Amino acid sequence: MRPRGWTLAVLLLGAPLAAPSPAPPQGTAPAKVDWRGTGVVVAILPPPSSLHATRPVIIIHHDPIQGLMDETMDMPFLAASTDLFRDFRAGDRVAFELTDVPDALLVVGISRIGPPAAGRAR
Repeated sequence: MRPRGWTLAVLLLGAPLAAPSPAPPQGTAPAKVDWRGTGVVVAILPPPSSLHATRPVIIIHHDPIQGLMDETMDMPFLAASTDLFRDFRAGDRVAFELTDVPDALLVVGISRIGPPAAGRAR
C-alpha cells in the first residue's frame, strides 16, 4: 500500500464512465480497479503547463479515498489526450477509478456526478 498523504501526478486513461466502454482487445483484461474516488475539478491545464511540458493535466480536489488515503487534497493527474477532458470544467463534481501500476496510480475512468458546473453549458 502507498504511504498516506503522498502526491503524484498520474496518467489519466480510459473513456468516461458515463459512456459505454469499448470491449478490450482480444487477449487483454479490462483495467483492474483498486480504488474509487470522488471530488471536484479544480483546473484543466493544456500542455505545456507548469506541471507537465507535453501532456494535459487535470487537478481534482478529491475526498478521502478509502483504503488509499484519508486526506482530502488537490491532486494533479496527467492525461494521454486533451479529448478525455472535453466534457469537464472547473467546478464539476466527478467520480473516478484508480488502478495501481508500478511507480504510479492510473485513473482508468472518470464521470460527472450531477449537473455540469454552474454557468457552463454543454
